[in-house]
Amino acid sequence: MSAVIVPGRNYSEQAARIASILNYPLAKVYWKEFPDGEQYVRIENPELLSAKTAVVVNTMYPGQDRSIMETLMLVDACARAGAIDVKLVIPYLAYSRQDKLFLPGEPVSFSIVLKTLRNAGATGLVTVDSHSPERLAEFQGETVNLLVSDLLVQEALKYSSNPVVIAPDKGALKRAEYAAVKLGLRFDYLVKTRDRVTGQVSYQPREISISGEDIVIVDDIISTGGTIAEASKLLLENGASSIIVAATHGLMLGNALEKIRAAGVRKIILADTLASRIRDDLVEYTDVSRRLAEAVEKVLEQVE
Repeated sequence: MSAVIVPGRNYSEQAARIASILNYPLAKVYWKEFPDGEQYVRIENPELLSAKTAVVVNTMYPGQDRSIMETLMLVDACARAGAIDVKLVIPYLAYSRQDKLFLPGEPVSFSIVLKTLRNAGATGLVTVDSHSPERLAEFQGETVNLLVSDLLVQEALKYSSNPVVIAPDKGALKRAEYAAVKLGLRFDYLVKTRDRVTGQVSYQPREISISGEDIVIVDDIISTGGTIAEASKLLLENGASSIIVAATHGLMLGNALEKIRAAGVRKIILADTLASRIRDDLVEYTDVSRRLAEAVEKVLEQVE
């Protein structure tokens, strides 16, 4: 399959790595902002795209609204430059947590994003550890939801040779199980209970004893850090030897880092799915570009 990688501003370095891994040409994109705040993009070597499949590579944090618009503009620019098809690689999809109606009168924002990307002309979508994988069907094209928890837990093995992989709740069990099975580790999920008399909250694994065990907590998103900090603190109080956090998307908003540090976490391992990075000794990043490249290759092989 003859394809060209088209980088978005938020993920240009990783796009270049993907192009290098696959030995695909990398388009050059010019971007500017007008005085009124509107964006402008132009593919400076559009001849590369003639009769080729374009693979637009961007991520949607930070600047979710701007990155969505930029991605839509790139999809349209690729089609107008003669691309025969457009695929998307978006490791972090914005608005994925607004995936259903929580209160009357709300929109389902994730549905809007998916349908808009599809209507702009993209026919395929590769993303990483979507908060709502079941909603990806609304894209109405080919979708791939990559799990990278095994890569993150593999990094955690530098700090503990035989940890227990723990999901913070049953909903996160799939990514914990995925990593643990691939790496030959034990896994479980936490059950949250509240004492009816004292109101005290406790977290305990459903089946595995944590006493004296190193723990790797696996999750998809760290936002404000409250859930991870609370679970980590209580696990340590209940006998865990150490806590490492392995999360795909590290938004780390506000004082999230301080909360997690104060809870006694030994290390935070994040995937490089975002344009923002935390510069701190507690935090480590894992490159997922090779797994993204492998997914792109498979998607393009299916087109042939």
